[in-house]
Amino acid sequence: MIDYVVSTLTLGAIWCVFTYALNVTWGWTGQLDLAVFMFVALGAYVYSVVCGPPANAALGITWILGLRLPFFVGLLAAMVVTGLVGLLVGGIALRRLRDDYFAITTVVTTLTVYAVIAQFQPLFNGFTGIYGVPQPLAAFLNLPPTLYGIFLFGYVLVVLAIVIAVMYAIFHSPYGRRMRAVREDEKAAAAFGRDVYAVKLQAYVIAAVVAGLGGALMGAFLTAFNSYAWQVGETFLIYAAIFVGGSGSIRGVLLGTFFIAVLVQEVTRLLVVIPGNAYAGDALRYMIVGLLIIAVLWWRPQGLIPEPRDHDDATRLPEPGPAPSAVQHG
Repeated sequence: MIDYVVSTLTLGAIWCVFTYALNVTWGWTGQLDLAVFMFVALGAYVYSVVCGPPANAALGITWILGLRLPFFVGLLAAMVVTGLVGLLVGGIALRRLRDDYFAITTVVTTLTVYAVIAQFQPLFNGFTGIYGVPQPLAAFLNLPPTLYGIFLFGYVLVVLAIVIAVMYAIFHSPYGRRMRAVREDEKAAAAFGRDVYAVKLQAYVIAAVVAGLGGALMGAFLTAFNSYAWQVGETFLIYAAIFVGGSGSIRGVLLGTFFIAVLVQEVTRLLVVIPGNAYAGDALRYMIVGLLIIAVLWWRPQGLIPEPRDHDDATRLPEPGPAPSAVQHG
């Protein structure tokens, strides 16, 4: 039982990293990004080939690298690669495209990268994917499975705490206010001298780096990764966590992710299995999540924990007083 609980909480903490990545683009800058899980997948793949063993071509197993480097090198490599890909994709897509056209571009990019990775066997072993990925410090600590699971949960929590601290620092910084200004009104932000393109591109790269970090954690947790773990439904669940928790809210994202990715996911496993339909459980799960999104958007569109608004009473202009009475002259 303890292994199940620890494993579920670890997975939920990793999903929080994914959601914080999307919250930067959607929650703070208003970009409808549908490529967030592409960066998660790239982070998982990069971490796997940097930290994992070499492939065995004699057995038909092929992937690049296989360097067996320490886990922190794999984390750094995943963040650098996803950041560069985010810079390339965002640099092109954000230059001219807005709103729906930007979202379409991210979808096309995701499908293209997915097709290349799945079909080109020498890259990441195609549909079979990479396996045998070592977990952080597992060989060094040599702990029993239960104790190592607790250690890995603590390790993921430390990374998540760092991510949350960075999110708080960005949110309350002048740059965070610029991002939210761009989200509210691009033209007004540009009129006040903000470089809208630069703000959006920087936010997109930050989101890509955070998503890549989450993907590396996922690869380390699963010890394997393939294209079947990379589907459209994952992006839907990340958006659901943001909508339910509170778009733009750091605490709301945390609450929404554990509600959607942990509570709902695990509770729906108890649903009655429909005979002859192996995918009924997944379909019902997405239906329930969809109904939750509709309910939240209808009754509480700001989410369970709304984004805090900046208030500065010290600089607020005083309320106008009554007009002075006219002076009577005799």
